[in-house]
Formats: sequence, structure tokens, C-alpha cells
Amino acid sequence: MILGVVSPALAAVKCFPEKIKSVQVARGGDLFYTTVTGVRRKLTHMSQYEATAMLSLLKDSMGTNQIIQVSYPDGYDCKKPDLTVHADLLMMQDPAVQ
Repeated sequence: MILGVVSPALAAVKCFPEKIKSVQVARGGDLFYTTVTGVRRKLTHMSQYEATAMLSLLKDSMGTNQIIQVSYPDGYDCKKPDLTVHADLLMMQDPAVQ
């Protein structure tokens, strides 16, 4: 399942598919996640129409073999924590199916 809004005219950065260690909804409604490698990122804001589905996918992936791949706007650095930039797309996938 793929969620998000992506403009075909804009380039995107796909972060490496990873397992999710934790999910956090902060006061004010920002949705964050932390990968098993310890990188913490902003996913979206709970006021956005895709937020509930994204939160559900993150929760469903935790404790399973499912991995998450997230795309961000062009220029995003997936190796560094970022608590400001919203994701463009979230995809959950089974690593056994390629």
C-alpha cells in the first residue's frame, strides 16, 4: 500500500527501507517515527488526510518482518534525523517479496 501525494514534476528522495522501532504523536499533532538504526524523522501532521493511514501502517509494521520505505522532497538527507520535513510517501513492504 502506498500513501501520500507526489507531484510527478518534483524529484523525491527515497530513504532506505527499514524496520520501525517507535512511533510518536507529539503535542500539537506532529507524527514522528524512529528506525531501528536510531534515525528519528517527521512523517506528517495528524491534521493531514493521510495521517491516520500512515500511523496505522507504522503500527502494523512494528514487531513484524514488514519494512517501511519513506520518500521525502528532493535534497532530503535520510542519514540524519529531521524533525521538520514532512514525508511525501510511505510504503510498507514484505522483504521476502521482491
